[in-house]
Amino acid sequence: MRVMLINPPIDQVLEEGHANPVTTFLFYNSAPLGLLYIAAVLERAGHTVACVDAAAQQLNVAGTVKEVEAFRPDVIGIGSFTVTFETCKKLGAALKGALPGVPIVLGSYHVTLVPEEAMANPQFDVGVLGEGEHTMLELVEHYEGKRELSDVAGVIFRDPAGGFVYTTKRAKVRDLDELPFPARHLLPANIYRPVPVDEHSFPKFAMITSRGCPHACAFCQKSRSGYRSHSPRYIVDEIEHLVRDFGVRDIAFVDSLFCANKKRVYAICDEMIRRGVHKKVSWTCSSRVEVVDKPLLARMKEAGCWRTRFGVESGSDKVLDFISKGITKEKIRAAITAAHEVGLRPKAFFMVGHMPDTRETILETIEFAKTLPLHDVTVQINTLLPETPQMELWEREGEKWGRIVNQTNNEKSFWEPTFVPWGLEPDELIELHRRFYREFYFRPVTMARHLEQVQSWRDVAKYVQAGSLFSFLFFNEHKPSLWMLKDALTKAAAGDAALDRAMAAR
Repeated sequence: MRVMLINPPIDQVLEEGHANPVTTFLFYNSAPLGLLYIAAVLERAGHTVACVDAAAQQLNVAGTVKEVEAFRPDVIGIGSFTVTFETCKKLGAALKGALPGVPIVLGSYHVTLVPEEAMANPQFDVGVLGEGEHTMLELVEHYEGKRELSDVAGVIFRDPAGGFVYTTKRAKVRDLDELPFPARHLLPANIYRPVPVDEHSFPKFAMITSRGCPHACAFCQKSRSGYRSHSPRYIVDEIEHLVRDFGVRDIAFVDSLFCANKKRVYAICDEMIRRGVHKKVSWTCSSRVEVVDKPLLARMKEAGCWRTRFGVESGSDKVLDFISKGITKEKIRAAITAAHEVGLRPKAFFMVGHMPDTRETILETIEFAKTLPLHDVTVQINTLLPETPQMELWEREGEKWGRIVNQTNNEKSFWEPTFVPWGLEPDELIELHRRFYREFYFRPVTMARHLEQVQSWRDVAKYVQAGSLFSFLFFNEHKPSLWMLKDALTKAAAGDAALDRAMAAR
């Protein structure tokens, strides 16, 4: 059969015909590997598959429909994500209108987390709950007439009476090594560009070496989702495939948690070094601060790692405890310092606007970040997502913690407030978010760390390319200008004292 798999458009492209800098750099930097794993399983079974990454290809709904019509599919699969689901619904309706006889299968996180809410939209015929590789293959067999829909495990569909039918729950894939490598050949490689300051070598591709997460962070939809890993042999086989077939020179391991335990990471590094791939490709990964230590980080560096990313989220122990990070400021400092000392250019992720956050805890977080030997940060605004521990708390006692100021979750959610804690206003939260970026980056030590990495005109060009992103994050402006630099340096030198007084007066 002919199967079309789609990563849906981004709302802003649909509405305005272009993307803001955050969308451009953060949503378009790697291929949708979940879809490409499904595509690879379908191809292995002999089906003809095409993929459209409408987000990265900057297609609106009409443009996506045109691509699908040209392929003439027998089955359509669409990935569903909370932050793009409004557009996903519009795309599904347009496809059903253009190709009324073609079944549309909805998969990925959103339908898995809120199945009946997602499947209340009649343009979707079947929803896949959980991992989709084997389920989608069996659904295609159903549409071939080879099996009953009720015999396909792990799906939801509507019954004639208007209710919903859930089939037997599908077990998670335990042996990840039995899956083929993602079918990256189905999408053009040149549409993906890393954030300029995260580009070490090019081409840069993403890999996933594990699934799930054993931890229980309050804000995360993957909280306690069951951790499984590919073997070191499979992982290095895939690295060699990327180097040989795509000329890859840098890899971003985008697992929720690459450094889950020391034994796993040592085994992967040892296999990389044994085969010599560490001389051909560099890589980055995510780490838990309580897992890594200096000897492990040094081994990662030897195996080709040039950066590790840490989920820090807050510089307040009170907030860290509330969001169930299971770490302390002391552990954070020890891990990041060790990463810096072995030359791994550590990066950290932070959030502002946690349910117990106050102006004081956010300022404490900013100051804490500035005391760490970090090269880069990503700071987001906390968003209440469905089926997360903090959403469960909000549903029980939300009025205790704050208020919802925007009911829509879209791709801007993590950069504009949807939830605001009591004691803060939306514009104040936005300004504290921008201030975090300004105070961190407009310091001599941070600038010096970045200047050390400028070795060529290509490196200079990367920072020029990132100008629009920095101006958006620092000032909420889409294009950089000289006044922004002057203003930022002045504020950094003064410690934003004027802003402090203004906020205090409010």
